[in-house]
Amino acid sequence: MGKKENNTKQSLIESEQRYRHLFENNLAAVFRSETGGKLVDFNQALVDVLGFKSAEELKKSSTHEFYFSSEEREKYLDDLKKKGFVKNYQMRMRKKDGSEIWIMENVTLIKDSKGNKEYIEGTLIDITETRRMQQALQEREENYKSLIEHMPDGIFIHNEKGELIFANPAACKIMGLSSLEELPNKNLFSYVLPEYHDRIKSRKTEMNKGKESPFIETKIKRSDGRVIEIETKTNRIVYHGLPAVEVVLHDISLQRQLEREHIRLQIEEESNRDLKREIASHIRTRQRLNASQKYTRLLIDSSIDMIFACDQEGKITEFNRAAQNTFGYSFSEIQNNDMSVLYEDKDQYATLKKIISEDESFFGEVKQIKKNGETFPAFISASLLKNERGETIGMMSISRDTTRAKETEDQLKKSVHEKEILLKEIHHRVKNNLQVISSILKLQSAYVKDKKTLDLLNECRNRISSMAFIHATLYMTNDFANINFAEYVANLAGNLQQSYAIKEKKILLRLDIPKVFLHIDDAIPSGLIINELLSNSFKYAFAKKKKGSVGISVKVKKENIILAIWDDGSGFPKNVDYKKSESLGLQLVISLVEQLNGKIKMESKKDNGTKFIIAFRKSKQS
Repeated sequence: MGKKENNTKQSLIESEQRYRHLFENNLAAVFRSETGGKLVDFNQALVDVLGFKSAEELKKSSTHEFYFSSEEREKYLDDLKKKGFVKNYQMRMRKKDGSEIWIMENVTLIKDSKGNKEYIEGTLIDITETRRMQQALQEREENYKSLIEHMPDGIFIHNEKGELIFANPAACKIMGLSSLEELPNKNLFSYVLPEYHDRIKSRKTEMNKGKESPFIETKIKRSDGRVIEIETKTNRIVYHGLPAVEVVLHDISLQRQLEREHIRLQIEEESNRDLKREIASHIRTRQRLNASQKYTRLLIDSSIDMIFACDQEGKITEFNRAAQNTFGYSFSEIQNNDMSVLYEDKDQYATLKKIISEDESFFGEVKQIKKNGETFPAFISASLLKNERGETIGMMSISRDTTRAKETEDQLKKSVHEKEILLKEIHHRVKNNLQVISSILKLQSAYVKDKKTLDLLNECRNRISSMAFIHATLYMTNDFANINFAEYVANLAGNLQQSYAIKEKKILLRLDIPKVFLHIDDAIPSGLIINELLSNSFKYAFAKKKKGSVGISVKVKKENIILAIWDDGSGFPKNVDYKKSESLGLQLVISLVEQLNGKIKMESKKDNGTKFIIAFRKSKQS
């Protein structure tokens, strides 16, 4: 009997231990409190949720402190007492620092064995973030609904069969309805006039192929029989979990009516102007006509640009003073000559005439020829000449000699080329100077016996080499601001691999870098970061291994660069905080990441390597 009691007692102890373990390690806050507010028992999760430093600190508190008001607490207790429990009960609570949190409780009201005291016992979960997300989603949905309900453009949604399943107030107004239920036929296609059916079918085919659907103009027949003009645009959407098509309608009937009225008024005004000009032309005196002609002649002859014109047969009828001075012809010499005499290439002139006759205008460069046979480049603006009735009566050209402009352009190109050569030479000399410094450090290393000093000099050489690679790359390229990062990293990593190569160890270098160009202000700090972290991997990661891998990978996400340097060596020491390390290299890495306005994190496992991840935003390329 004693043995059985011992076994029962042991089972109870083990059961209690399991219960205590489950209680203490539950992710949800588990608690037991008196209805008066005193906390009887709770786990660490409750301490964390309420923002206390320790369980001892929480024990000194009363649950009264965690409610925003006594009214909220009384309502909660009333609900609990009515049912004896509450399930998924949501309410506000106050953390130790006074900040608001939302919690969800699942609790039961129990009494002790004697029935003297009531206890509240159950779980509590922090749902603050979920609550905020739900509220933001609800606000977004309400805003979207308000936007749809109040926007001036109509919106219809129909299913794959073409049946209308939604219409906003503006869409109903366009169709002359108070609601969608008034439509006798729910197929929107049946309200479009027949002459627009093919266009809509064609647009549907393009939309199915994933092409952009622009606004198109159509005519529809309203429920009251009135035909209106609209603009429509369709988009594929998902509505209530099913594929659907959204149709945006914009009523342009009034706009088109105003345009037609405007055109009518313009025609009337033009007719009135024509009539007035005709009347005025009969009452003008010869003196005013001559004065007008003289004034026009003064304007044409005062122009610094060459102005010449011809009739429908191509015979020159106008040749201003600037044209006479440039081409070397007097007006009497050139008059009634074919316009082609002014162009070096007759085929070019024929092409130009064809363009002007089709497009009514031409802007561009041509080769023209002077009386003495000298040619020169010119920029001309030519167009058809029309009379007041819109009939073509000839062609007019305005020409400007661009010889000086061409010479200036050639000088600028030459100047830019010289500056590019000079800039390349600067980068070449900087690279050479850095290599000289590296060589000096190498010579100095031959006189150093202390291994730590020697390692320090080698690290300095590697850092200098990292910067020299940049200038070497710029010397070989036409782009002096942006670096081919893939080539740069491959050269840098390969150099470090050779620098730290040991015969009895086989360390593989793995690179995963897409073709990406970085601004020099990003490339130099990135190169120095790679130099420091890769050097650490080669020097320390494989002290207890004879083979392994080190690697560099780069990912580009829009304007962000994610750089990873890793190895599968023995892992980073657990007792060392890499951000507070006394190592000059790691201090330099942290400083360079800050210079890039980036972020850095480290992942390390024992005997499974170390990985540094650096993320930063690309500088704007020039």
